[in-house]
Amino acid sequence: MRFHIEVQHPERCVGCYSCVLACSRELFNSVGAKRTAVFVRSGHTLDNRFDVVVCRFCKDPECVTACKQGALLAVPEGGVSLIAAKCEGCKTFDCISGCQFKALALDQWKKIPIICDRCGNCGKFCPHDVFRYEEMKE
Repeated sequence: MRFHIEVQHPERCVGCYSCVLACSRELFNSVGAKRTAVFVRSGHTLDNRFDVVVCRFCKDPECVTACKQGALLAVPEGGVSLIAAKCEGCKTFDCISGCQFKALALDQWKKIPIICDRCGNCGKFCPHDVFRYEEMKE
């Protein structure tokens, strides 16, 4: 089952990282903040706000255009998929730096971009209802 996911209430984020850990568990069967497709970043302000970043599932993703190897493919419902055979282990980081929302990260072990698989676990496990997620019609 795949979900449409978006950050709906960023002001509710308290930095608990439940979304990050749920994503890491789903994608890599491990729990950690380094291998995830969801990012919680400190806003570095006096009010201690957090920025929550997930793939925006762009219809015309800049990360696809930025990848000179053609390893990222735009999918019709928005977002991208990775063509692993074309990925050169990210020698340039072009796809990652190409995302204007900073929603891509490098898997340090595999040297490929970490792509959101739309599992919805970030939203399911967020205790503060930061995310809006709904099942996609296949």
